Amino acid sequence: MNELIFFVHIIALVSFILLALRIGKEALIATVVVIVILGNLFVTKQMSLFGLDVTCSEVYTIGAIFSLNLLQTYFGKRVTNRTLAIVFLLLFFVIIMSQFQLYYLPSKYDSMHHAFTAILDYAPRVMITSFFCTLTMQKLDVELFGFLKKRLTRLPFFAPFICASLVTQLLDTLLFSFIALYGIVHNMKDIIVMSYLVKMTIIFSIAPFTFLVKRSIRHDPVQV
Repeated sequence: MNELIFFVHIIALVSFILLALRIGKEALIATVVVIVILGNLFVTKQMSLFGLDVTCSEVYTIGAIFSLNLLQTYFGKRVTNRTLAIVFLLLFFVIIMSQFQLYYLPSKYDSMHHAFTAILDYAPRVMITSFFCTLTMQKLDVELFGFLKKRLTRLPFFAPFICASLVTQLLDTLLFSFIALYGIVHNMKDIIVMSYLVKMTIIFSIAPFTFLVKRSIRHDPVQV
């Protein structure tokens, strides 16, 4: 059942990303921000997928990379780097605001405090780790994607997207798993191995959508 939901999740997320691209630059930037925040909120939930225990945030991780690659292709590297700055400003904002919610003493009628505590208690550790890991890896992905895009000019968009994503997500999986999830999740080995396999599955699942992008959304190459 989880496997079916997993692939429907990929299709739904990519559909929203393409719709945002269709609307314009601002919509795609906002989508990247929301994707990153959702990924950080859902990373502590675990599920069984293809027989191993994994977190529920991998689709968002690759979705954010895919969105940034589209931003760079359609609107240029300068806009992409500015988007990264916006992402991390708002992620830091969410970290601070979430802690205020936990410090408020609940009323005797409140029934949700324990649920919010369970969700947000790990938020600083997870999100601060994500802040630095994602900043490093997404910046690396932007640079590597741009480099490969210039070198692989005869190949379609999905070629540099796949190559850059596979490299950066291997590094991201190792760093994030050990720093953010050690002691929280049940089996670190399963999480690392399966998280990367899941990310590979998502990367190759998203790749065919690049043909839809090229056919349905006009692209004027941007050099900056």
